[in-house]
Amino acid sequence: MKKLVDVACLSSFLIVFVLLAGCATGPAQYVPLPEHLNAAPKPGKARICVIRGFVFFIGSGVKNHINEDGQLRGELTNGSYICWERPPGVAKLSMGNLDNIFYRGNLPVEADLVYYLYMDAVSPLVSITPAQGQKYLAEYPKPHVVLRNQLSAPQTQTPSPAAPAGVQPSTSGTIPRSTGTGY
Repeated sequence: MKKLVDVACLSSFLIVFVLLAGCATGPAQYVPLPEHLNAAPKPGKARICVIRGFVFFIGSGVKNHINEDGQLRGELTNGSYICWERPPGVAKLSMGNLDNIFYRGNLPVEADLVYYLYMDAVSPLVSITPAQGQKYLAEYPKPHVVLRNQLSAPQTQTPSPAAPAGVQPSTSGTIPRSTGTGY
């Protein structure tokens, strides 16, 4: 009888685990995903890839909302990424969940460069090398792309101009820059 109870408890646990895992959705991106992520960005543009590693703690199933210049760019889950292209200038990035924003930073971007930003339980958002970034992009699934104009009326976006020297309106400062090949 004890074995039967143990098997029933284990089976119930596995069923609940599978159902909860099935409820977790993948990453979503609300701007176009560049066609070839291992190629250079379009001429005159920069590419930003934000990668979320696996986070193991209570609440790790929560999506992180990534905003650039006040516009939602996508939502990250464990082991996911989003990538988009933008004109050169200063990207004002913020990251949070439904309750609060836990990261703000400015990323000065230059044309024809790719920026790989990584976050996990230890690193809020740091720059990584192109080799590391490409490794994660190859391992993690592509985000589901839902263009904003498919959800509501078309929205126009103006590029953010570069901030004057010495101006840093963020609460966390600039994103640390990697000096590896390709930067």
